[in-house]
Amino acid sequence: MVLHAGALGDCALALHLVAAIRKAWGEPLVTLAARSPLAQWARKHGLVADACSLDQLGAHRFYGPGDDLPEEVLHVLRGFDRVVSLLGGPTEPVSARLSAALGDRLFAIDPRPTEATLREGVHITRQWAGRLADFGCPVHIEQSAQIKLTEPERASYNRRLVRRLGISPGPIVLCHPGSGGLDKCCPIDVLKQHLSTVASQGWNVGWIIGPDEVERFGHSYTDRLKASASVVFEESVEAAADLICGAHAYVGNDAGMTHVAALAGVQTLAIFGPTDPRVWRPLGNTCGVIRFPGPQDSLQAALLDLLARPASARLAGA
Repeated sequence: MVLHAGALGDCALALHLVAAIRKAWGEPLVTLAARSPLAQWARKHGLVADACSLDQLGAHRFYGPGDDLPEEVLHVLRGFDRVVSLLGGPTEPVSARLSAALGDRLFAIDPRPTEATLREGVHITRQWAGRLADFGCPVHIEQSAQIKLTEPERASYNRRLVRRLGISPGPIVLCHPGSGGLDKCCPIDVLKQHLSTVASQGWNVGWIIGPDEVERFGHSYTDRLKASASVVFEESVEAAADLICGAHAYVGNDAGMTHVAALAGVQTLAIFGPTDPRVWRPLGNTCGVIRFPGPQDSLQAALLDLLARPASARLAGA
C-alpha cells in the first residue's frame, strides 16, 4: 500500500514511484490510499490494483493525540506486506504511530524536497526513490508511468471531448490556464495569442477549467476564455482526466492537470514559471517543458514543435 496526502500534481508524481515499486518488487498488487481523487482514475486505468481515499481509510486518526489507531484501520494496514507512507519522514509523529503498528513493514518518506534536492535540481521522484534505497529497498525511476490506451479508445475519448467543447471532430489542442499559484500562471493573453496561431493552422483548440479557476476569477472568467475558443468546465478530476485523454496535445502551467496529461500519454507542453522544472516537471517521453517569462516566440516554437510530433508517439510503450 502507498499512502499519499498531497495535492493532484504530487499524487500524479507519486504514481511514477508506484510504477518503479511495481517493477522493482515483482509487480505486487499496489493499493493507493490518497487524498486526491486521481487515485481512482489511476485504478481505472491500471496504474494501481486498487485505490481508496485517506478519509475512507480513517487517516485523520493518524494525526490525533496518542499512539492508538482504530482497530479497523490497523486491520486494513496489516493486510499489506509493505506500506510506503508519503505522509512524513521517520521522525514525524504520524510515522511513529504507523511504525508502532507495522514495524519494519513501514517505509516512511518525507515527500518535501530537501535543500540538496532544490540546490542540485534533482527530480523529486528520485529523492523519494533514494529514501526507499535507504530502507534497503532500491527502486529506479527509469521509465515514467503512463496509462495504456488503444487508438480506438483514444478516439472514443476524443469524440467525448468534441461533444463537450461543441466543436467539429478532429485533433484538439487543449489548454488549461490555471495553477495552484498565480505566479505559476503564464499570462492568459499570451496563451490566447498562441492558441489563435494554432487555430489559424487548422487545429481545433479549446480550454479546460475547473472549480478552482471559477472560484478564483469568477464566472466572468469563462466568458473571457470563450471569446477566443470553446471552453469545457469539469468539476470532477476523474472526468477531466478522461477528457484530456481525447486531446491530441495539451498545454498547461505547472499544475496537477499537466501531470495528468503526461500520464495520459498526450503530447504535453508544461509551462514553468518560478518553480524548478528539474525538480517538479511532469515525467514522460510525450512531455516537453518551457519557462516563462521569456521571448514569446520561444513558446510558440515549442508549441508548434509539439504539434509536429506524430499522434502515434503518444502510444509509445502501449
